[in-house]
Amino acid sequence: MNSMIRRGLVAVSAVTFASLIWVPAASAAGLSYTESEPATAVGRNDSPAAAQRLYALGTAGWQQSTATVHGTLSPTPVTLTTGAEDNGSIDLATATGIGSGANAITASGQLGDGPHGNLGDKTGDIDFYKLSGTAGQTVTVSTTGSAASTNTVVGLYDGSGVLLASDDNSGGGLAGKLTYTLTATGEYYAVVAGESAAGSLPADPHDSGSGHGGADTGAYQLLIASAPVDKDFYAVQLAKGDVLGGSLATGGKRLTVVKPDGTAAVSSGLVTSTKLPASSPLPRGAVDFAYVADRSGWYSVSVTDGFGPYDLSLGAFRPGTESAAAPQTFFLDFDGGQVDTTPLGGSGVKQLSGLAAYLPNWGLTDADESAVIDKVVAVVTENVKSDLKARSSNPNVDVRIRNSRDDADTFGSTGVSRIVIGGGTAQSGIGRIGSAESIDPGNFAQEETALVQLDRISAAGGVVSLNRYLTADSNRVAFVGQAIGNLVSRELGHLAGAYDTDPASPAANLMDADGNFPGLYGVGADGIGGTADDVDVDFGKDAYNPALGLTGTQDTLNVAAWGLTEPCN
Repeated sequence: MNSMIRRGLVAVSAVTFASLIWVPAASAAGLSYTESEPATAVGRNDSPAAAQRLYALGTAGWQQSTATVHGTLSPTPVTLTTGAEDNGSIDLATATGIGSGANAITASGQLGDGPHGNLGDKTGDIDFYKLSGTAGQTVTVSTTGSAASTNTVVGLYDGSGVLLASDDNSGGGLAGKLTYTLTATGEYYAVVAGESAAGSLPADPHDSGSGHGGADTGAYQLLIASAPVDKDFYAVQLAKGDVLGGSLATGGKRLTVVKPDGTAAVSSGLVTSTKLPASSPLPRGAVDFAYVADRSGWYSVSVTDGFGPYDLSLGAFRPGTESAAAPQTFFLDFDGGQVDTTPLGGSGVKQLSGLAAYLPNWGLTDADESAVIDKVVAVVTENVKSDLKARSSNPNVDVRIRNSRDDADTFGSTGVSRIVIGGGTAQSGIGRIGSAESIDPGNFAQEETALVQLDRISAAGGVVSLNRYLTADSNRVAFVGQAIGNLVSRELGHLAGAYDTDPASPAANLMDADGNFPGLYGVGADGIGGTADDVDVDFGKDAYNPALGLTGTQDTLNVAAWGLTEPCN
């Protein structure tokens, strides 16, 4: 299929437009842009409407697929030499120079030293920093970037010792982060303390020995700023199905993708790429994201939550299956046998039992195996083929569903991924019910492994067991096949690029994370599986699972559909 037709663009107008704009020099490393807003300025590109447009980045034939943007979140911080202990009170605070020459500082500190730390009276080492500010300024205090094991709490006091704001974990992981708009001009005091069950901040900010004991210790990285908050937006024109990725080095701490309608698609302040396959071209970094466009238009990417220079790497690609040699095939293996669990986080080749070994646990017999397989295959086919073709923004979905009862095992061939349906934790050494080799937006790796284990869902009891929802009124074959089919579809969703969704949200989604098992299994309002009110669970729009550290709404239907698009050859 012609890629220009697939993207819905007019080739002549695109080429003509390209001749009218300035295109940055390209190299083997991609395009290189410099932020148009001066390093000392704020407010020129701080909204999607004012975003700096990266015209030469994109997936059209005349565009480049990768770019690096060199920018600055104003102001650039000054590195502060941390004062000697004891700096555990307002009266002993380390001077930052903010308000008398500096607008922002960074510092490296240590919790647990000093006269009140581990070698002192152990009431808790607390570090205070002095700054000046004027009414209307925004003060930022953040320990983002600290050692992952250091649980920090940050606070801001006014000159008389009144606590104005505090935060524990908003900086990502165990780091603290607060922003506070000053209502008066004067002196202020930022504080860093270790988290403590007895109380993290001091009982008296004028007394360095008034901690509560039991505070966490360790190294931390601190940023304090008293200045307008800078945020930089860059716009990229995407076509439906384009896979956009980005990563940050140095200055910024958060990346957010804004859709053409102005709504936030995804916001990331951490690494999301740990499950990307090696073949994925998407950028990777300490802060990164991946997003699949469900409509054509100008999308913007913002860099926020930091100060100083940064390098933003962006990449825009068509889905991997679009240029593949063959459509994606998923081979459903019900037979068990020897499976290499290494790609799933296991420790090598393991012998796994097949579906038949678990049927008696649900009150079924060997004679029911074929009917269960029929149901699983039908559910998977509906979820990852029929629904995607009928309801997504991609009319060119093309995926093949094969199974070990009816078809030869072609795993190892081009474009074939295998989903093993069987085994248990004691056999595999993997504690999760479902495991996928990757989360691959754009599906750039089409020969992977996934596993749906049956021991816990066939146990006599437990919140995840199907037996919890089986009664004398249940059609056991229908419910067991439906639940397994949905679990398989969830792992296929990961391989096609979808992340976990929020199990606490009202609507069930095939990508729901652990915690909404009856919803994922399709149990109806009567609380019994295999009855007339069972629910057809599908891919669709839902919030990201909060445990991922991502915010926004994920359209798992379109992510999966574009990850399973037909080849263009």
